Amino acid sequence: MRRKSLALLMAAVMAFGAAGCGSGKTEEAPSSAPAADAGDDAEAPEGAAASGDGFYAGKTVEMIVPWGAGGGADTACRLICSYMEKELGCTIVINNVTGGGGSIGLAQLVNADADGLSYAYFANTDSNGDIMLEGVPYTVDDFAPVCQFAADPHIILASNASGITDLDGMIAAGDGNTLWGIGGAWTHWDFLKLEFEEATGTSYKRLVYDGGAAVITDIMNGDCTVGTPFVSEALPAIEAGEAVPIAITSAERNEACPDIPTVAELGYDGFESTMWRGFVAPAGAPEDAMREFADAVSVVCGNAEFQEAAVQAGVTVDYMDYDAFQEFYKENHESVKAYYEANSDM
Repeated sequence: MRRKSLALLMAAVMAFGAAGCGSGKTEEAPSSAPAADAGDDAEAPEGAAASGDGFYAGKTVEMIVPWGAGGGADTACRLICSYMEKELGCTIVINNVTGGGGSIGLAQLVNADADGLSYAYFANTDSNGDIMLEGVPYTVDDFAPVCQFAADPHIILASNASGITDLDGMIAAGDGNTLWGIGGAWTHWDFLKLEFEEATGTSYKRLVYDGGAAVITDIMNGDCTVGTPFVSEALPAIEAGEAVPIAITSAERNEACPDIPTVAELGYDGFESTMWRGFVAPAGAPEDAMREFADAVSVVCGNAEFQEAAVQAGVTVDYMDYDAFQEFYKENHESVKAYYEANSDM
């Protein structure tokens, strides 16, 4: 198959949204913690920031992750920030602010001082929150895009209790009644579900959670039949034998789990779906500081030790620099907005 266009995805989202809203998990209290330890033996990359000459040297940076601890966003962000601390010579405090499909944490970011010391994790549909979700207080212009650092595929996962063991079984279960866990309303999880349904001629009942970790928990205990967590979220459950991997959504097999076949190789040629991960600051943050931050992300993404750690964590490194990300951010937002508005009356 050819990958489904975003226009068709948005049309399907609007048609499906009214009937597919399952109840999610309750909101969690915000939690803060230092970035994950990269290891005492890790060497700081060379550069002005690492030598203590940069804007960030000796300072504390807040990194808001608008999803719960232990999920794919949190895992990826903590890993790269642990290396960023060494490169920038600063302390990065991870602040998990959950709820509202990511909108509560992002609202906190836009209300922060635009001083170069506040950032947030950001992904595919986040700039469209005010269009797709009720009560969102920010717009695309309230964020300053900084850079992209990863683009991760999902693993289609089934509960042991479901009896589903392969893609044929997954498709046979797509009769409109099987629960499919979504780790956030109108995030990339939704687009993947709709893309898979169109490719396979199936239908699943949408069950929305606030983050991938909650989806995994319910798949393991049998309260959710299938879901599409990211590699970092899915691997512990798979390795423990508490869930069944069906396929991965990247174009090629993933280095962290090479035994899991792709959807494409199982008969759906051309199927590919990944979610980009990046960083934003509040609008008005100093450009020099953001460029320094983005340059440090580039150095980390080229660090062999980080690359190895990313593979082990199930994070697919894919860097886009400050300048390229400016244009990409605008194009991504405008595409989603146009398709949504064109189909909002469905």
